Amino acid sequence: MRQGGVQLVVRACFAAALWMSALPMHAADNAMHDSRDALPFESEPALAAADLVIPALLNGPGYRVRPAAAVHGLQASFVIETAWGELRAESVELLAIRVGEIPALEALYSESVTQALVKSGAMAVTAPIRAVVNVAREPETSLRGLPMGVWRFFSERVIKLARQAQRLGSRADQRISHDGSPYDDADAPLTATRRAETAEDSWFGNIGEEVGRLAKSELGFGSAKRALAARLGVDPYSGNPVLRERLDKLAWAATVGKLGVGQAMGLLDPLVTTTLDTASTVNRVVLELPIEDLRQRNDEALAPHCADEDQRFQFLHFARFSPTLQTELTDRIAAMRITAGCSDVLDAALMAQNEVEARYVVNTLKLTQAYLGERAEGGTWIGLGAVLSYQTRDGERVLPLPVDYLSWTADTARWFAQQALWQHPQRSVISNGQISVQAQRALTSAGWSLMTGLSYAGSPPYLRVLELAPVR
Repeated sequence: MRQGGVQLVVRACFAAALWMSALPMHAADNAMHDSRDALPFESEPALAAADLVIPALLNGPGYRVRPAAAVHGLQASFVIETAWGELRAESVELLAIRVGEIPALEALYSESVTQALVKSGAMAVTAPIRAVVNVAREPETSLRGLPMGVWRFFSERVIKLARQAQRLGSRADQRISHDGSPYDDADAPLTATRRAETAEDSWFGNIGEEVGRLAKSELGFGSAKRALAARLGVDPYSGNPVLRERLDKLAWAATVGKLGVGQAMGLLDPLVTTTLDTASTVNRVVLELPIEDLRQRNDEALAPHCADEDQRFQFLHFARFSPTLQTELTDRIAAMRITAGCSDVLDAALMAQNEVEARYVVNTLKLTQAYLGERAEGGTWIGLGAVLSYQTRDGERVLPLPVDYLSWTADTARWFAQQALWQHPQRSVISNGQISVQAQRALTSAGWSLMTGLSYAGSPPYLRVLELAPVR
């Protein structure tokens, strides 16, 4: 069963497919290069936001989205102007999430909440925990540059590092555990999109942040924050820096300040006109369980599918996944009954460096299940670097690309020319976003079947058009 709104299916002619499948590996590689060279390359475009997403997302009480959205690394980058400052959303999915958090921001920054925070001394009570974090934190180093979007997953550097990581033996290496992902220094071809890492890029951060979180949980901070987030209808581990800071202050005031949890909830009651059903966007267990209990729950759910205990430990403790996304990937693996290739899925997860990339991994599984339906069980997940493909039981190789916009750039052409992609004559590229006309022509002439516009529960709210005009 295949779900979705507008879908574009493009299939190469039967004779061309037979010709490509009959070629030896080196000839297939040359054929892809010939197809690439036959069409001019294009740059990733700047698009009108109104041509990319549904109108309801572009403006509303307390915010407006800037009219242009530049595509970097296959994802669209938006700037949201709000009454509390500018917010960046580096994909259509994140744009929808950030816009959905606006009512919570209005409540958290209301005059009544502000006055209550001042009276409670919320800033002062956080000082002891800051001291704990500072003791554990290593000396600061220069900020790492990270590419926007998800193109880093496709870079040659990441592919090489993935092969090395698979040969490490013990995945619970202490150096990796303390320094974060072994892929932190991976370069991306689109160096023009690199920027300094900020707090919103990585939920995990470093070992110091972990110590601080554990110290806070002992004081009941975590339970208070989850309760307040549930009342506001938001993810308690949201990557929104403006929301996160204010929610933390209110949770502190409710935990160890002069403001109790009941009073804090009472402040929000008149401001939240509708109680949102967070179960539809945040797994209920994320709202109920402390982080350590959530990790244990997720490890038990992963164990029947991913046998490598060290790899599970690495994912659950040091991956750049928030507890919410960690749980979502865990539940998706369990629901799809993944066994063959589960280690490749977790490898891809360990290569994620920020929320955009973490969501890409989760959405890879969602998109595949939406396309294949019942055929999504019993196959094998295969990683090429950080990019996952799926081999079905009946022989189709599916390459899911949960991206906003795929252009036919020189980097795209070089990535698709890899011999590893030519080992299966029946191969499909699927996407919930858009593929440029140039990229469609290049891929179909090389024997790929294409399907775009697929949707699934929680998929990005695209404006369903088949081709987008770049902003001049």
